[in-house]
Amino acid sequence: MQENITLIKYQDNFADNFSSFAYGKMIEEQTGQKCYFENNPKARDDFEKKMSCFDLKYSYISSARAQEIAKKAHEVNRYFINKKHKNHVIKTNFFNINDIEHVSSKIINELKFKNKEFIFNYDILEEITNSNSVGLFISNKDLEEKNVDLDYIYKATKRLNKYLKHPKLFIFSNSKEEISFNSEIEYKIVKLDDYKEEFALLKSCKHKIILNTSNSYSEGLWSALLNQKEFNLIAYDRKLKLKKKKRNWIEI
Repeated sequence: MQENITLIKYQDNFADNFSSFAYGKMIEEQTGQKCYFENNPKARDDFEKKMSCFDLKYSYISSARAQEIAKKAHEVNRYFINKKHKNHVIKTNFFNINDIEHVSSKIINELKFKNKEFIFNYDILEEITNSNSVGLFISNKDLEEKNVDLDYIYKATKRLNKYLKHPKLFIFSNSKEEISFNSEIEYKIVKLDDYKEEFALLKSCKHKIILNTSNSYSEGLWSALLNQKEFNLIAYDRKLKLKKKKRNWIEI
C-alpha cells in the first residue's frame, strides 16, 4: 500500500460522483497518490450499480484503513490548494468551474458511457441530433425549493438565440409541477424515468445551459464537459466566476 492516498467519498447523485472522482484523479495525476474508495459492502454495491454504465477505473481499501486515513488526511475542496499534504479526503460534490482546465482527456474518457443500450427514446435522440439543440437539466428538488432562477434561463436563451440558427431548448426534468417561463427560443420538456438515459440525451445536446444550483449543477457541468467541442456554446452563471475565459463559454 502506498503511503500517500486519496480517499474518495461516495455521493448520492451519480453526477456528483463524477466531481469527487475527477478531483481524486486530478490529485493522482499531479502527485502520484493512488485514489481509493472505502470497501464498505453496501456503499460499494450501491455505487457500482449506480455507476455501472460508465467506464470508471477505481480501487478499494478496507473500511478500517479508510477510517485511519480519514483521521489523518486533509480534506480538500480544491485539489491543488493543499497537495503538499500526504493524504487527502475528497468529500466535495461541487466541482469548481475554474478547475475544468485541469480535467484531462484521460479523465474525460473514464467518465464516458460503456455503451448506450439503455436508450429507448430514439425519437427524442433523433430530434436532438437533427436540431441545433440546447440542453438544460433542472432537478425536481431545485424546483420544489424554488432555487431555479427563471430570469437567468431567459437571459441564457436570449443570448444563445443571437449566436445560433434556429436553436431548440430541451429541458430535462421529472417535476410534477408545470414548468413555464419566458424563452427566446422554442423549448420542449423531456420527462424520463431512467437517469442514465436522461443524462445521455442531455449530453447529446449540442449546446448547454448550466444552472448554478446545488442539485442541478453537476449534471449540467458534466454533460457539457463530456461533449465539449469548439463549436458548442455553454451558458453559465456569472456568479460561478470563471476566471480563465473560454471562447465558447458564455457568461450570463
